[in-house]
Amino acid sequence: MKSNQYLSVQSLSKYLKYKFDKDPYLQRVFLKGELSNVKQHSNGHIYFSVKDDSAVINAVMFRSFADKIDFKPEEGQNVLLSGNVSLYTGRSQYQILVKEMEIDGIGQLFLKLEENKKLLREKGYFSSSHKKSIPFYPKHIAIISSKTSAAIKDMITTLSRRYPLVKVTLLNTYVQGELSKDSVISNLKRADSLDADTVLLARGGGSIEDLWTFNELDVALTVFNMKTPIITGVGHETDITLVDYVSDLRAPTPTAAAEQAVPNSRDLLIKIRELKEQAEYILNNGLSKKRKNLESLSSYYKFKNPNLLYSEETDRLNEYTMMLENKMKESLVLYRHNLSQRMTGLNYNSPLPEIKNKQLELKRLVDSLNRSTKQQLKLGADRLNKNIQVLESVSPGQILKRGYSYTTYQGSIVSNAKELQKGNQLEITFDSGSVKAEVIEVTKDGEK
Repeated sequence: MKSNQYLSVQSLSKYLKYKFDKDPYLQRVFLKGELSNVKQHSNGHIYFSVKDDSAVINAVMFRSFADKIDFKPEEGQNVLLSGNVSLYTGRSQYQILVKEMEIDGIGQLFLKLEENKKLLREKGYFSSSHKKSIPFYPKHIAIISSKTSAAIKDMITTLSRRYPLVKVTLLNTYVQGELSKDSVISNLKRADSLDADTVLLARGGGSIEDLWTFNELDVALTVFNMKTPIITGVGHETDITLVDYVSDLRAPTPTAAAEQAVPNSRDLLIKIRELKEQAEYILNNGLSKKRKNLESLSSYYKFKNPNLLYSEETDRLNEYTMMLENKMKESLVLYRHNLSQRMTGLNYNSPLPEIKNKQLELKRLVDSLNRSTKQQLKLGADRLNKNIQVLESVSPGQILKRGYSYTTYQGSIVSNAKELQKGNQLEITFDSGSVKAEVIEVTKDGEK
């Protein structure tokens, strides 16, 4: 064949890519499968594979589309995706260019369950400190389940067989479907008001969709807030729902929940027989010991002659009396000696001599103070008399007595003739009495 009939690898790859890109059935494909080999590139692109039980296809989701999804793709997630199939010419491998991706229905339920678990775990609702103890001998048990389920028949049979003394109240409940959430919450609250010892919340196995009511956050919170101890038995042993984490005790199945709620009457009967035999043994053994002790005491010589007992006790009483009297005498002597020493010490350290000395010193100081006070009073009186004499010597009254007088004009003292005029009415005051006068003539510095 001629060489020009051969294609290069690149040419074939481009041709195949052209065929992929032009095929209308590959422009918009819808797939569901499980994510595998998920790699988040630093540029924002996501590279992964989508697989099912029989096949695997490579996929890529560019950043412009990856930024629009509301979850983080992770290994093992079941997803629904859409995009177009294309060929990567560099390796001649076909892949799907994903434009939309969302969690598959069941995967969304698992994601929601994980979110609810994380919320309650962070609030501490899973802590054992919140767990109430289950009564060992319940008198009344309330069962929340469907009356038509096979599980309820097994539970009632188990309770009747293991502990027929217990009273059982069945609260018929929708455990699946649209009405189940409100039905379960309503009957949980009702069971909490029945004064029951234990509540059993149970239903048989099923898919995650069938059991979803028991993963509802409102249902789990109602279980957590129950005042009555509650045992959950939902689904099969591998099914663990949200209510199992917040209940006081989780049983793997409804029948196991009934078994854990009551003791086994057969075990109780065996235990009662064992306790009866143990009590009989202890009683017989105790009686035997008491009987031997009684026989030993009955042969005691003092019991045959009771006076010996009285005599011995009388002697012991006299001995104790003498010991007590001697002890009291010794104590009194010791107390008197201690008292004498303390009195001597008190007399030696008595404050009376010091008090007398202080009293004498006080009397001396008082006498000195009195003398000093009298002396100061006398000196003060003398100074006062002298000051009075000086004041009296310059007193206007004394001056008037020596023949002087003073003149006033309109109430003011006249000290200079210049202040007066002819005809002014004056008042002249003497040592005894005063006179009215009129200015007839005024002389100023020798002039009229």
